[in-house]
Amino acid sequence: MVLPLSSSDPPHLLKPTRKIISFSRTHSNNSFGRSPSHSCNGLTFVRSKKPLSDLNAWGIGGPCNYFVQVFDQSQLTTAIRYCREYSLRFMIIGKGSNCLFDNMGYDGCVILNWIDFLEKIRSVGYRVGRGYPFNRLGVQSATEGLSGLEFASGIPGTVGGAVALILLR
Repeated sequence: MVLPLSSSDPPHLLKPTRKIISFSRTHSNNSFGRSPSHSCNGLTFVRSKKPLSDLNAWGIGGPCNYFVQVFDQSQLTTAIRYCREYSLRFMIIGKGSNCLFDNMGYDGCVILNWIDFLEKIRSVGYRVGRGYPFNRLGVQSATEGLSGLEFASGIPGTVGGAVALILLR
């Protein structure tokens, strides 16, 4: 599932508190001509056979050829530009609660979205990252007396995944 970038996305986001975790194994035939991982503007693109079964709630799926984690909008933009520059197919995923992957894997780059900030906008709502847990947003808004997302408190996944599902209907 690929989420479109919006021109209305703010240029700044809260700084992430998580660190990038690299999953690397040796791989003798990579397109970078050197080590299995490659850095681009602070992002580490790992060229390994990262199992997609590690990235979804179902625990199924073969390997992907490239893997990168993003924690803010600028990293996401960098990752997408990188994939386009090297003509790599890519997909953006969050928690993987609504993803089923083929056991043959994915011949492209999987971008794992950890953009999970939450900002309260006065008393009228929130601005949240695409990777923010949808059920947590439902509970948070109901706790603070905001209505409309009560149903979300039991739904796994991320805000980005929920929006994508609505847009794809």
